[in-house]
Amino acid sequence: MRKLCPNCEELLKPTVDPEVGQCSGCGWSGHYWRAAREPVLPATPPKMSYVSIDIETTGLDPATCQTLEIGAVVDDWKTPIDQLPRFRRALLYQTVTGNPYAMALNAGLLKQIASPPQPCTDGEFCQPEELGEQFAGWIKGNGLDPLSLQAAGKNLASFDMQFLNRLPRFSEHVKFRHRILDPAILYWWPLEDERLPDSKTCYERAGLDSKVAHTAVEDALAVVRLVRQGIKRLEGMHR
Repeated sequence: MRKLCPNCEELLKPTVDPEVGQCSGCGWSGHYWRAAREPVLPATPPKMSYVSIDIETTGLDPATCQTLEIGAVVDDWKTPIDQLPRFRRALLYQTVTGNPYAMALNAGLLKQIASPPQPCTDGEFCQPEELGEQFAGWIKGNGLDPLSLQAAGKNLASFDMQFLNRLPRFSEHVKFRHRILDPAILYWWPLEDERLPDSKTCYERAGLDSKVAHTAVEDALAVVRLVRQGIKRLEGMHR
């Protein structure tokens, strides 16, 4: 029987003790009898599914920098996090421009883009002008409407969307709803915070490991963890 972390519902990994499992998401470890068999957060699943989105770029300015990678995860509030549908594309360019610091952070990704599989049949690579259609097809395949997409992400509205909407034909295939789900509001402590908390603070308050892999998909998954944990916290406050 699959056992899930009681905190964040990730699939537990085995340890040297066959009676004990450990969560790679939040770090929880304990005897399997304390684990969950099915997702229990929230008890009554919200009606609104959403897509968590993150991108990697060559810098901060969408007018002069480029989108290198997009990662997305559909959260239906019912499926264990490790089984949620995922989408990942690295974008192929002949020439890349941007900020040296950002490009150094993405050195491994740039190496993939420089030497993609030949012939490039790997579904994780595409031309920038192909991304919108491929992403829309994946969204439709998961039962959502790409022309009215409820999205979630860290700084998605102020940063990621500015890059995505500059990609050729992307906005023809994917249109976001005006309101974006940002997990920061779920970890705002109004009596202490003068501004919304950053990602590191959100992870700490959720009891999650802040050492995210910083690939687009892993960052998108981190947002799902924050949202689910935040809703659990809200449910506890209203009981």
